[in-house]
Amino acid sequence: MAVRVGIGVITCNRREVLVETLARLRAHTRTPCILAVADDGSQDGTAELVRSQKITLVTGRNMGIAWNKNRALYLLSAMAGCDIVLLLEDDTFPTVDGWEQEWIAATESWGHANFAGEWFRASYMKGTGTLADPIISKDVTAQCSGFSRPAVQYGGYFDSRFRGYGFEHLEHSRRLVRVGYGGSFEDIDGEVMPIYKLLNRGITVTNPASFSNRADRDRNELLCQELLFDETYRMPWRDDAELNQFRDEMQQAVRGG
Repeated sequence: MAVRVGIGVITCNRREVLVETLARLRAHTRTPCILAVADDGSQDGTAELVRSQKITLVTGRNMGIAWNKNRALYLLSAMAGCDIVLLLEDDTFPTVDGWEQEWIAATESWGHANFAGEWFRASYMKGTGTLADPIISKDVTAQCSGFSRPAVQYGGYFDSRFRGYGFEHLEHSRRLVRVGYGGSFEDIDGEVMPIYKLLNRGITVTNPASFSNRADRDRNELLCQELLFDETYRMPWRDDAELNQFRDEMQQAVRGG
């Protein structure tokens, strides 16, 4: 049976950047897939652009990147039944034909795959960044990542307590590694720490270092430290109010609203 693939693009108020990313995805992707855009309450015409291109849109009020990634991940994994979900931030796009094929294979093999960003090369331990020889790294970044269905089923979603941007992907990836996906825990110089498997294939990032604001970053860093050893499965919501909000957003997406 063919693997069902979903590709989600995460965006907020960067309409022109998104235009380029969507064009490159359509030009370079060869595997049949479900393409969706998760928009975090943009006010620049992003939603209208996505609808005009007949691309599935899931949106709502601005909630931060953790919530917005959950929009795409839940829509594609839980509702569309995708076996593999690839998430790209809107400044991250493919540069070669069939870019997704190695990402799909790596996500199937490892359960969770992440992009090898050149800006944290000092964290690389070994590897060339291919499926057969992944980069093994002490750090991880969020620009492009793959999630298998079992990884989501056992590890859960991004923690909705993160707001703005920063550290939500670190906490989530570390949690997935703890349940067996995307890396392992190793003793490095007497310290047991997560080691991540990374790909550097077919992807370009145009704006690798960005934070919404310093207050969000500092708050999220403290929250991340509190949650690093909490292996509890996370739904995309924390309480009934968030559940109702999230459910309404999913219903709107399915209806094409």
